Amino acid sequence: MPILSDFVVIQGDVNRRVGDGAILWEKNFPTGGHNGQYGILMLMIKGLTVAQKDVDVKINNKSVGKIFRYEGANANHWFTQIINIGPNILKNNGTNELQIEAVDYVGGGSDHFDDFYLRDVVCFFSQST
Repeated sequence: MPILSDFVVIQGDVNRRVGDGAILWEKNFPTGGHNGQYGILMLMIKGLTVAQKDVDVKINNKSVGKIFRYEGANANHWFTQIINIGPNILKNNGTNELQIEAVDYVGGGSDHFDDFYLRDVVCFFSQST
């Protein structure tokens, strides 16, 4: 049986901040016809340069990987990251929830998180005919 693939744009080219004042970013997305196999989450990120740890990424409350920080990089540069989504995490004909949470850094005053920005978040997934 041939295997097809599809994709869904979860977040387009509008920047979404995660950090102080926005400590959790959640977004729902469909994966109709998904066959239970692997998927790929691709995203652009900037500003994650002073965090104490990498960012945990969850889909449907299951950890699927990390967004890796760029210690010492220019906070205004965009970087592409790809996360492999294991089998049986994405729903076949339903709504999935992507969850990305802010991470701490050693700051001062009321600034507790390393603010970073996301855009162009896309999920690629396989389908059966």
